[in-house]
Amino acid sequence: MRTLLSLSALIALAAACAPTPPPMPAPPTPPPPVEVERPEARELPISHAFLEAVIRGTRSESGAPGDAYWQQRVHYRIDAELDPATRTLSARARIGYRNESPDTLGTLVLNLYQNLFAPGAPRNREVPETGGVRLERMAAQDRTLTRGGAGPGTYQIDHTLAYVRLPTPLAPGESMAMHVDWSYRIPPAGTFRTAWEDALGGRAFQVAQWYPQIATYDDVDGWDTTPYLGDGEFYLEYGTFEVSLTLPEGWLVSATGVLQNPDEVLTPEAAARLGRAMESPEITRVVTAADHDARNVTASTMDGRLTWHFLAEDVRDFAFATSDRYVWDATRAAIPTGDGRTRVIPVHALYRPGAPYWSEAAHHARHATEYLHRYMIPYIYPHVSVAEGPVFGMEYPMLSFIGRPQQRESLYGVIAHEVAHQWVPMMVGTREARDIWIDEGLASYLDALASKHFFESGVRPFERYLDAYLNVAGTPAEVPVTLHTDSVGPDQARVVAGYHKPALLFRALRHTLGSEVFEETMRTFSREWLLRHPTQWDFFNTAERVSGRDLTWFFHPWFFESAVLNRAIESVEAADERTVRITVRNDGEIVAPVPLTLTTTDGREVRTEIPVEAWNGGATVSTTVDLPAPVARVEIDPEQIFPDVDRTGNVWEAGR
Repeated sequence: MRTLLSLSALIALAAACAPTPPPMPAPPTPPPPVEVERPEARELPISHAFLEAVIRGTRSESGAPGDAYWQQRVHYRIDAELDPATRTLSARARIGYRNESPDTLGTLVLNLYQNLFAPGAPRNREVPETGGVRLERMAAQDRTLTRGGAGPGTYQIDHTLAYVRLPTPLAPGESMAMHVDWSYRIPPAGTFRTAWEDALGGRAFQVAQWYPQIATYDDVDGWDTTPYLGDGEFYLEYGTFEVSLTLPEGWLVSATGVLQNPDEVLTPEAAARLGRAMESPEITRVVTAADHDARNVTASTMDGRLTWHFLAEDVRDFAFATSDRYVWDATRAAIPTGDGRTRVIPVHALYRPGAPYWSEAAHHARHATEYLHRYMIPYIYPHVSVAEGPVFGMEYPMLSFIGRPQQRESLYGVIAHEVAHQWVPMMVGTREARDIWIDEGLASYLDALASKHFFESGVRPFERYLDAYLNVAGTPAEVPVTLHTDSVGPDQARVVAGYHKPALLFRALRHTLGSEVFEETMRTFSREWLLRHPTQWDFFNTAERVSGRDLTWFFHPWFFESAVLNRAIESVEAADERTVRITVRNDGEIVAPVPLTLTTTDGREVRTEIPVEAWNGGATVSTTVDLPAPVARVEIDPEQIFPDVDRTGNVWEAGR
């Protein structure tokens, strides 16, 4: 079997790859455009850094993690308080960090995402300015850090990144702790991913990107110093989060992790209802509008504040949502574990009364969770939750922020999309901004499958994706799907490149490999990279290994170019009444299998397919088909599994 990594390239590179010290973080700049190979150069433009990782043994030619693979580990203990009146969050954290790499680290890099909202911050989206993060204390290795300078025990802030020069370099295998105190104002509705709003009779907050976060240090590129500009999402280390959130009584909270003190924050009635939710697949109303009217939503305290304690393990992030008008629905999902057993987990939906169709949201989330596992590995986390608010759709471990679409189908589609993200990138920790097509394209593919299953008829998600792609295909507005998302604009080009086109390509790859091989590819990739950091090269190599096929013809033009597919029927010739010879012409830059549907004069259909190998450098391919009756009609790929940019020549009819 051919691999994506040529042996000659590896041998040549090995001589130049003596061990080097870990790379120092460079000043953040927007990612440069990706160098795209032309159609005549069919080798994939593999990252030099990835090839070095293969030589070092942390990655492999097979797509699986190498024997020497390593990954850093973090542990956050955060105490935070949200003042809903001022929209201010104040917090302090102890961040434990273990250096599992073979490198001695003299510098740590922190993400300060909320500085996107500070005056003068570079960004690729419009945002309201809230002042950004106010750092009140920074300490590392029991030493208070000084802002400015470049010596040990100092730190510098460059917009959404902070560079910490450790008092003592952190050797391989050593651990350290940082302490950070900070505060910031949560941005209002109208922005993205995190916001607050007054609506439906109450105030709601969806809080994310809210804590100073140690950036990812990996075996391929070292420190991830990608600045947060707004479009690009997140590449995060896995670890443990112990989080305490203090809010006024009467405010319900949904969060990443498991609530550790339900008896302290819930009323006895709500706690009892929550317990009953696991006994039935029906929806249980844990907290209702009547509870709000009776002021019987949460426990009461002397000072009017409650602290909610959450514990989350093996997660890459932590987010929460809260409102003084949330009602709370709960049900359960049955998750096969892969060994013949079934695990039952709670599914929660928190929303303000009056949000369209949200009384069905828990049912939607349960269906998506139970349906999507059949295409991926079993879900590993202890619950699935969705919370309504000003953010239209955004995923975090165990919790998704969902807005208020005005159609039932749209609400289900957004929920299914965000639930699909629980697999990628939550369980399989991809580099979202650099490899957006893996997580957003896969989530779009999966939400389309789930929507078609849930509604059975009347929804056409793949058709919508195809229409969006065809609007830009072959024009200057189209960009390769492998382009770094912060280098793509305007927004519609980003959506097509990151969501719609990759979803279509996952469907085309499934047809190419066959459903069983494709789904085994997805499960193998997910299983081997569970709670790890794969790149797109690992996916490409896994697909070739599992399928046993050279897939460069597929990956190169579809992913690294803006080439187009355009087939047409050149001729249909009848050898006799029951045998026809069909010739197909390639008018585009991509070759692909040619599914054909032939309809006979008595209405019967015969399906056949010309394999991709038949092209073999030629401009036409032909096939001979035996039929039960004379042919009346021939059509190329009527389901449009392969997105053909011009279908005017895809149909032949007798007598025309």
